Amino acid sequence: MSKINLPFIKAAWYIIRRSLAPVLICLCLFSCSKDKNPQGTSTLTIINAVTGSNLLVANFNGTVPLNTYRDANRLMYNFFSAFSNQFTSYSGQLALGVYVYPDTLEKSTPLFNLALDLPVGSVHSLFLTGTMEHPDTVFVTDQLPYYPLADSITGFRFINLSPGNSPVSIRIQGRTGSAEVSSLPYKGVTGFRPYAAKAASEDYVFEFRDAGSGALITSYTVTGISDPGIVAPNNWRNHNFTLALLGQPGGTGNLAPSVLLINNY
Repeated sequence: MSKINLPFIKAAWYIIRRSLAPVLICLCLFSCSKDKNPQGTSTLTIINAVTGSNLLVANFNGTVPLNTYRDANRLMYNFFSAFSNQFTSYSGQLALGVYVYPDTLEKSTPLFNLALDLPVGSVHSLFLTGTMEHPDTVFVTDQLPYYPLADSITGFRFINLSPGNSPVSIRIQGRTGSAEVSSLPYKGVTGFRPYAAKAASEDYVFEFRDAGSGALITSYTVTGISDPGIVAPNNWRNHNFTLALLGQPGGTGNLAPSVLLINNY
């Protein structure tokens, strides 16, 4: 029978103990700090609806110069994606500077210099609107309805971000009776409203019209609302969305009225 090499075992145990000790200490400190100082963030969605703009840059240090604008948070006009427009790393009192890109030199004046209050666990939307000459904002605390999976419902809300527009009405094409929204002024925003997203549901065509004359401004078609979700999930169901009216009355090209879909989930 071979003899047990005690010196070797002691040496190995010493090495293991020395290696694990820092890890255990870090885990302990992390656990303690987590218990004593619970951390949390909020969710902030930022939309660039400034008529006449193209690309804006968000600086979450207010007017403190950024080291580089190459990797800064860029906000394209009339565009939304969760990757570029939704931020989940901030909470509390937040200084937000929004600059025109690429005019972002050290002494540049921000187009927006905002102070936001983002309580932990809250959900907000910040709509940058107006024009380059007269920028404006709409800041909303989002109350997102919950829809049970069995109900096959989707939620929409509407916001008028078209400067210079008269109040607008919103109707579903082909439906008679009352409008979905009878009069929505500039910077007005509705709450989320439930709409059926069942297998028998037809696609919704939301028409944005001048509330006074009834003239059609633009429309947005929600396609695939009745998708059974067999091949891929039906992303309309049990989620919330914002339809935002952008552009200027009678505008063309980049200034033309249009509707931006924003995923609030």
